[in-house]
Amino acid sequence: MALRIASTTHQGPCVLVATTSDETSDRTESLVARITQQLQPRGLGVQRIDLTTLLGATPKHRASQAPILIIAGEQDSDSALNRLGDALSANLCPALILVPDGNSHASMMLQSAGIMCEADTIDPAQAAIILWTLAQRQPAIQQLANELRITEMSISSVNNEMLKLHEELASAASIQREYMPKALPQIDALDMGIVYRPASYVSGDIYDIVELDEHHTGFFLADAVGHGVPAALMTMVITQGLHKTEGKGKNLRIVEPAEALRKLNVTMTKNAGEQARFATAVYAIHDKRDNTITVAGAGHPPVLLVRAETGEVEQIESQGPLLGVFADLEFAQSTHQLNPGDVLIIYSDGFEVAFPKAGAQGDECKRPTLTYLKELADAGSGVGTLEQAIATLESHLDAQTGSLHQPDDVTALFVSCAGSLETSAAA
Repeated sequence: MALRIASTTHQGPCVLVATTSDETSDRTESLVARITQQLQPRGLGVQRIDLTTLLGATPKHRASQAPILIIAGEQDSDSALNRLGDALSANLCPALILVPDGNSHASMMLQSAGIMCEADTIDPAQAAIILWTLAQRQPAIQQLANELRITEMSISSVNNEMLKLHEELASAASIQREYMPKALPQIDALDMGIVYRPASYVSGDIYDIVELDEHHTGFFLADAVGHGVPAALMTMVITQGLHKTEGKGKNLRIVEPAEALRKLNVTMTKNAGEQARFATAVYAIHDKRDNTITVAGAGHPPVLLVRAETGEVEQIESQGPLLGVFADLEFAQSTHQLNPGDVLIIYSDGFEVAFPKAGAQGDECKRPTLTYLKELADAGSGVGTLEQAIATLESHLDAQTGSLHQPDDVTALFVSCAGSLETSAAA
């Protein structure tokens, strides 16, 4: 479409007029003249403009708020008019397109796209009213367009920040995982399993399983008070502050669980800043020579010991206080005999809210229940293999309301006595 520009200009509010033909007919000129006469009493003049230049401006940033009168010709195809309508919409141009009388298809097509379109036989007074109305409406449209542009820029900025945050948190989660076992170790006479489900990218729970020497294996689970990145950073400090052994070679000494927690507590309280950080923990050491396990806790939920022979569930209470509260505290420990098939379960308090009451809604779903005790006990009941039992527990977690947005980190460490046992004499 080649469009012409008239040399005359109008000072003040005006309607921009363009035609889609290089040559304008007397009929077109007469129509423009009559519409101009109707616009003048409304304070609007007329100025011819090259529509190609006008529509070449950056979409949604056109400076002019003047309405546009476009007079199409007989030679204009539907596809050409459709492209014109798209360009007007993209530039937020307030326009009235007059098409040859009888081209109802073009009118319907443009009107369906939200473009004002009438036959070129329109009453000039009616055309003037439409253009005047567009002129009155355009400042509000332009303001909305500017606000939309600012909003889009803000959304883009927020999206970029969210993407950056996502990458940083994913990296933090990867680093945190490096401080935990990549795989459960293979230890004679023991089967092990783990359920580890952070509530977010990173977790306030952390665990470790390590062979201390040829006879002893250490099991550690800590839960930093709080959630998210602060709690995750705290767990990394905790794992580095737990001293499991001292010395090397023949001078290697296994640090008892109670002593290890005491030293960890000293480190945490000594390095505490203005805002104290607390944690709960359980540290247990298994001696495969006599199949005993020594357990010490610091404000942590009780360890469960499921007896294979009777199905009885024993709770080993945590005797020590929270880590990081007071220095120079002593922690108690207790030793328990494991029999073939018995299962020791160390878990975080996230399980207390992992199984909400049936029919619970809203905040009620986050209230603690005792259902988790049965779920954990069933997982350690010896029905099938430990792996199968843990898979069942995880399927039950998946089935809970809100499981995609669990309220707290969930971690459970299972240690099962299996196989033949060494005797003290054999050792």
